[in-house]
Amino acid sequence: MKQFVDAFPGVKHTVIYTDLDGKHFRFSGGTWAWRNHNPGNLRPGKISRRHNQIGETYGFAIFPDVESGHNALLDLLSNVYANYSIDRMIVKFAPPKENPTKKYAKLLHEKTGIYDDRPIKKFTAEQFEKLWKAIQQMEGYKTGKIVEVFRVTGVQPIAKHTYKFCLNEGDWISESQCISLAGQGKVELEVCISDLGNKFLRSPANSIFQTRLEDLKKTP
Repeated sequence: MKQFVDAFPGVKHTVIYTDLDGKHFRFSGGTWAWRNHNPGNLRPGKISRRHNQIGETYGFAIFPDVESGHNALLDLLSNVYANYSIDRMIVKFAPPKENPTKKYAKLLHEKTGIYDDRPIKKFTAEQFEKLWKAIQQMEGYKTGKIVEVFRVTGVQPIAKHTYKFCLNEGDWISESQCISLAGQGKVELEVCISDLGNKFLRSPANSIFQTRLEDLKKTP
């Protein structure tokens, strides 16, 4: 299993992770909970940092693995919300302005069998397990696709409107090869169509991962 040490948002709501070897991997599709290794969809903060948070995106913490994200949720419920009832906790955890809080509370009551105001710290081990499982169910955890992603580190013209591209300061590849990689999400570039129907590559706006192609172009 890969050990991720850094993570940041990619294009089209993807997440790019960096492992110990410096390789990069794009998580796409699925749900935020899966892409962020964050089954409770926790916000960044003291709890997430205590459980090895390595990044954040769209207001959610990114963890190096799902175990860390899961443990952060348990920590939050066991400590921050220990004295809260289900109804009081869920208003803080999933505020009505952003979530279907009443529907959320209904699910938690049904799954745990608890309808009174007892605090979470008074739950049995079985009831507590049902609580976090119901939260993870409500937050959604659907897997997507993982591909290795490469930085384009050089662009060189070889003919009029034709270029070759260097990946990770290594091998040079043709424009058609780079377009193919972009279509697979393996480079952080957009495939565009010209007025004449020809495909070309463009840097996405505000990419954290990829330097703009215009800044990489080299003379032959």
